[in-house]
Amino acid sequence: MLFVAREPDETLRTFLPVIDCLRERHGLASRVLFHHTPGEWARHELARRCVGTREVPLPDRGLGWAFLAHGGGSSSAARTVDEICRFWRARRLARNLLDCERPSAVVVIQDTLLLERFLVRQANRLGLPTIVIQWAFSFPQALYDRLRSIQFAQSQNDPGSAPSTLRRSLRPLTRATYRAILAGLGLSFDLVNSYGGGEARIFAVMGEAFKEQYLAQGVRNKRVVVTGHPAHDAAHARATSPSEGERRATRERYGLPLDRPLVLYATQPVLWRRVIGPAELRANVTAIADAVARAPGMPQLVLKLHPRERPEDYAFCEQLTPPVRLISRADMADLIAASDAFISSSSSTVLLAMMLARPIVTINFNQVPHFDFFESIGGTLHTRTPDEFGQAIELALGDEPTRKRLAQEQQAVLARYAMFDGDATERVAGLIVEAIAESGKLAGAA
Repeated sequence: MLFVAREPDETLRTFLPVIDCLRERHGLASRVLFHHTPGEWARHELARRCVGTREVPLPDRGLGWAFLAHGGGSSSAARTVDEICRFWRARRLARNLLDCERPSAVVVIQDTLLLERFLVRQANRLGLPTIVIQWAFSFPQALYDRLRSIQFAQSQNDPGSAPSTLRRSLRPLTRATYRAILAGLGLSFDLVNSYGGGEARIFAVMGEAFKEQYLAQGVRNKRVVVTGHPAHDAAHARATSPSEGERRATRERYGLPLDRPLVLYATQPVLWRRVIGPAELRANVTAIADAVARAPGMPQLVLKLHPRERPEDYAFCEQLTPPVRLISRADMADLIAASDAFISSSSSTVLLAMMLARPIVTINFNQVPHFDFFESIGGTLHTRTPDEFGQAIELALGDEPTRKRLAQEQQAVLARYAMFDGDATERVAGLIVEAIAESGKLAGAA
């Protein structure tokens, strides 16, 4: 089996349970392909499993870009030539990788990325099963489109970037020419504007709501199967056999207080996504920290940073009173299970907190479109101002009717968005094994 990992390394948590299951229950070996440099954690987890890896660089900008960008032509022409060259090299790389690895199946996190789309296409031509595993909570595509419009609004509104009348009039012609060139070179893709919108034949998703969402967004060329998420199986084991000893051990491992409530805030990569700036980030965290500090029982606020965030962007937390603890890498299920309340804006971790029956407060102090998503589906106390948050965190920590209501709503959400029964890993592994058997490619599995 060839599993194609993408950055950040946290995506590997989706694959690891499946890799283990394929080896232990089905006798099938796996290899992991990285097209980024994996970190220490990823290397360690694969090495201790004796799972082989391969690292390849993605096709970079070529000589055409350098020539055109430095006087050989327009910047738009440079981008066009560069993209065609990168597609060409990505296709060649994908073919060479599959010739060398000779896997029995190709498993990816997303089938619309540059290298993945060519790996999947070539694997399909070779008759190999191609599978996408949904790795994270996915919002309706319209929310992502709105988010992109916010991110690029400044450059789009820059008067200097406005195309000339001639360029606007020629745009339909140049687009048609570009598409014709790609088609002539065998580099064109008819991608659906959706997660899972590439050419993989099978799509394993977390829950029924996601299946409905992807089908509504136009994902029609593959078998969409509700399997649950492999990483949720460990959360199911914790939820069905809660242990105070494990909670205490987690707090000791991360140097967290044992004698007072713990409030965990799973941050989002707002600077990376360019939806707010550093000043707004600091103001938000400061307001959250102040409200938590005022809550009964002297709770400790802990920030678990998103994999795409930098600790230096949160250096101000050491200056807050009381100081706020930062954790960059940890098992989220461990931290959530050790906490007494959970905060987020919008994330897969909200589902995880529901699985572990934690009261949740969601925040959107800056009117970011997708940060209001959980307000509509329930299971959280949603807040839009620091004052609302202050009231909500006290209810989440100490008001039993509120906690019971949230728990009931969370079960309804999980029934729609996750197949949460502890058997997701086996279902995904079984789906892969079944596809391999049907393809007749089991011999020589790798």
